[in-house]
Parts: sequence; structure tokens; C-alpha cells
Amino acid sequence: MIMELQKVFKHSYMDELRKNIHISDYQGESFPYEPSKVKTLANVYRPDGLLERLDPDDDFSSAIEIYEAYESVTPLLASLPDLWVYLSHVDLFPYVQNRNSEVLSPDVTEEYIVDHWFKNKVSLFRMALPSAWWSVYLSIDKTRKNPYELTEILFKNQELRTNSFGPLTLIRHREAMIGVLEFLQQHPDLLVDGMNMRAQYIRKLFNLIGGYKRLEYMDRDFFKNELEKRIDIISRKFSREDIQNNPDLFNE
Repeated sequence: MIMELQKVFKHSYMDELRKNIHISDYQGESFPYEPSKVKTLANVYRPDGLLERLDPDDDFSSAIEIYEAYESVTPLLASLPDLWVYLSHVDLFPYVQNRNSEVLSPDVTEEYIVDHWFKNKVSLFRMALPSAWWSVYLSIDKTRKNPYELTEILFKNQELRTNSFGPLTLIRHREAMIGVLEFLQQHPDLLVDGMNMRAQYIRKLFNLIGGYKRLEYMDRDFFKNELEKRIDIISRKFSREDIQNNPDLFNE
């Protein structure tokens, strides 16, 4: 069976679509695009039946499907909008539309469409497709019997996955993600009540440490140990004001 190379929009056409958004185009069953304005990606193949395997109500299973379908994609390509913009407009348009159903509202804005179909102003972790791929890429551990064991922990808390870790530069460092998730795996009670604020604490903690240490060179044990040293603090319930205005929380 000959596999088809994955298509993406030409850059000029992608720019054209972004600058000339027609909201009604995003409210139909499919997005009307010009097939003549696409190109193929080298060494990336279009998976068969991916759309049918995605469940808009199950982010975890859908993320695994997306990652496995595009496992050959490099982190560099995954950092660019090319693949995700095309998939969200063409191959996986119904899924992305379902995940961002506010687009069907009569008062939806062009800004909303840009944020969810082109480039999110806060983080790509707030976009359905790149968020799914990166979440699995950064948390998969093939040395485990279940390589998605830590991925499942990541998907237990939306704040941790999309808001707290998403904006971090260190999020592209797999060892950082695995270290944090191994820590949470060893302390499952932390994931229950108050985890949203703990996620924000973890983000700020490593932002501060990153000011004097090169985090991209650290392994998973470093991240896990930094959290273990502060387990008494992390186990508390605290507010956003505590995180913002209490520097003692971040001392060793």
C-alpha cells in the first residue's frame, strides 16, 4: 500500500486565510479551501482514518491517536504552524470545530478563530492539535510497560497541562515534564483538591530557578528533587495571592 504524503498550505495561502477570515467558513461541516494552494511535506505521511478515531470528549485518548499518527514529526516541525493549521482546516476540521464549539456562536469573533485555528496568543497548548501532540511527546516514556502512564497523569489536570506548563520555555524539555509527573505520581493526593494552585506554584518555582540555572541541561531527577525538597509547601492549599506575594514559599 502506497502512503500519501501529508499536505500543508503554502505559506502565502496560510497568511491569506489568516488576514481574510470569513467566520461563516468555520461554521459549516467542512472548511472551503483552494486545493491548488497546498504542498506536500517530505517524509511525513497522511494517516488513514485518524478523524474517525478522535473523540472530542476524551482528550487523553485523542492525544495519543494524534501523536501516534504523527510520531515521525520532528519537534521543529511541531513548533511551526504549518502542519497544525492545515490539519485544523482540512483533515481534522470537524474535530477541531467540535473541540472549539463556540465558533458556532453567532457572536464569535475573528480573534477566537485566530487563537484556535492559527496561532494562540498565549500558548500553543491552548490549541487542540499541537497541544495534544506536545502533551504526549513530552510525557511518553518508552522505558515503562505502559509508555503513556505519565501522560495520563498530565491529562488529569487542565491547569497543569495547558496553562501552567504550556507557557513555560522548559515545557519543550521532556526531562522536565517527566520529572514533574513522576513527582505527582508518587504523591497522588496532590492531584485532587487544590491542584490548580499547585500547578501555578510549580510553574513559578521553575521560572525562578531558571533565572540562575540552565534548566534545559537538567535531567528528570533534578526537577523531581526540587519538588521533593518543597513537599511540605506543595502539600498546602494556597491562593493565587500567596503565590504572587509570598516569596518565602519558593525558598529551599
